[in-house]
Amino acid sequence: MESQVVKVTNKGMITIPAKLRKKHNIKDGDKVAVIEDENGIRLVKLGDLDELRKLSYNSKELKKMMEESRKEDLEMEY
Repeated sequence: MESQVVKVTNKGMITIPAKLRKKHNIKDGDKVAVIEDENGIRLVKLGDLDELRKLSYNSKELKKMMEESRKEDLEMEY
């Protein structure tokens, strides 16, 4: 498993390193879920159903997490 350190901007954004984007076939416009678990947070490319099944999150839970994240982002902008 590979890891790299990335910097978080003042708007909470990060850049996924090119090497990892290529390795995991993440392209412009793809969606990635940010999932919190007992070990911290992880990024999961949406559309990778096998990985989502391993994490035991259903679509309703992921949708709720994404909505909460959007709400937090909007609150931070104001």
